[in-house]
Amino acid sequence: MTMRNITLSPARRAEILRGIQPRRARRLHWTVGRAVLAAVLVVLLTFSAFAAAIPVLREALQNALGSFTEQSQPITGIVTEDNGIEVRPVAALSNSGMVRVWAEVQDKTGDRLSADMDVGVGFTSMLGDTAQAKGGHEIISYDEQTHTALIEVYQTGYNIGDGSTVSLEFRSFQPRENEPVEVGFPREMLAVTGLKNMTTEMGIHFLVNETFPLVPEQTPATLPGTDAFRLSSVGFGEDGKLHIQIAFAEGVSYQDYLSTPRSTVSDPRDPDAILMLGGAPFEYNGIWYSDMAYAVTVDDLPYLTFSNLQGARYLREGATGSWQVTLNIEVADEVIYHPSISYGNAVIDEIRVSEIGVYARAAGDSVKLGRSPTYAMTKDQEKIILTDNCVEGGWSVDDMLDPSAGGHSVGQWMFDKPIAPSDIVLLNFDGVDVPLQ
Repeated sequence: MTMRNITLSPARRAEILRGIQPRRARRLHWTVGRAVLAAVLVVLLTFSAFAAAIPVLREALQNALGSFTEQSQPITGIVTEDNGIEVRPVAALSNSGMVRVWAEVQDKTGDRLSADMDVGVGFTSMLGDTAQAKGGHEIISYDEQTHTALIEVYQTGYNIGDGSTVSLEFRSFQPRENEPVEVGFPREMLAVTGLKNMTTEMGIHFLVNETFPLVPEQTPATLPGTDAFRLSSVGFGEDGKLHIQIAFAEGVSYQDYLSTPRSTVSDPRDPDAILMLGGAPFEYNGIWYSDMAYAVTVDDLPYLTFSNLQGARYLREGATGSWQVTLNIEVADEVIYHPSISYGNAVIDEIRVSEIGVYARAAGDSVKLGRSPTYAMTKDQEKIILTDNCVEGGWSVDDMLDPSAGGHSVGQWMFDKPIAPSDIVLLNFDGVDVPLQ
C-alpha cells in the first residue's frame, strides 16, 4: 500500500506480502502433572506470541480467542497502510470450514475510527471450493487514546486446507454518529406521469424489484432547508411504478449517509401494506443519485399519506481506500468421516470434526442442517449441546448453472472449548444419530 512519501505498485506490494507470511508457533501439549506450569505459560505465550501492539487490545484479543489460544495462529510482520490508516493482522483461527482473522486498524493521522462504525471488509474470494458462504465482521474493541480498533472478520467455506492462501481487504471505515435529516417536498409532483426509465444501454445493470430507476433530471427541483441534495425525477415511470429520485450535491454521495433520505407511504385502506419496493444509489455523469420506487398507482394517490424525506447523515469523516493483506492459513487438527446416514430425504455423507468445531454435509433436497437441535457425544459419555453455537446452516444447489442437478445442506457449529477430534464418537442432528467410531 502507500505511505505519505512511498508508493508501491500492486505487483511489488504483493511480492513483499508473500515474502513475510506468518509462521505458526509450535503446538504445545500438556499433561495433568504440568497443569500449573501450563496455566502460567499460556498467559505468557498469549502476551508474547500475538502481535497486538496496544495492551488493551491484546487483552481484548485474549478474550475473543477464549480457550482457543493454542489452536489459533499468531500473525506478525504483515502491515499495510493507505490514507493514513494502518492495518495489522494479529491472529487467525481456522478449520477446514471457516476462517476467522483478527486485525488491528489504527488511524495514524486523524480520528476517523470508532467503536461503533460501519466497516467495508471481506475476503476477496470464496474460501475453499464452495460457491456460497456466510461471512461478516465484528468490532471487538476500540482504544480511543491510540485511535485503534480490533476487528474480527470471518467467512465460512468448504475444504479449506492447511497453508491455504487467503486475501483480506478493508475498503472503508465510517463512524456511525449521525444527525437526522428531514425535508419536505412538493407532493403535487407525485402525480407526474410518462417519465422515462433508465436502460442497460445507459450503464445501469441492476433492478429494484424488477424496475430500473428513472432517467435523472426529468423533474429537477431544489428543496428548502438543504443544499446537500435535491429532487431529480419524481413521478410515474414507464414501468407504472412511482419513483422519488434525489440527486446529491457535488462532492456528496450516498456514502455520507447512514440512511438515505426517503419518504415512507401509508394507506389507511390497508395499514399493513408494504408499499416501498426499495431504493438503490447509482452514479451517472459524475453525480450520485438515489431512486426510491413504490408499488402504488395514480388512482391510489388521493388515499395515501407520504412522509417528508427522512434519513440520517453521518457527523464524522470516514475513510476509504484499499487495505489488502494475504495470509497463509493454518487449520486446526481434524478428523473426516463419511457416514452415509439417512436424514429426512437426504443422506449425511460427510462429517468434519476439528479441535474447534463440527462441519456436516447432507446431500439431497428438503433438509436443512444448522438451526435444528444438535449435540455431540464424547467417548466419556459427555453430551455437548451445539444448537446455539451454529455459525452456518442452510441448503444450496450443487451446480449454480444447473439448479435441477440437486443440492446439499451444510451446517457448522463451534465448541465452547478445544476438544480432541477423536474424542467425539457420535453426533445427533434433530434426533438422528450419526456414529463416528
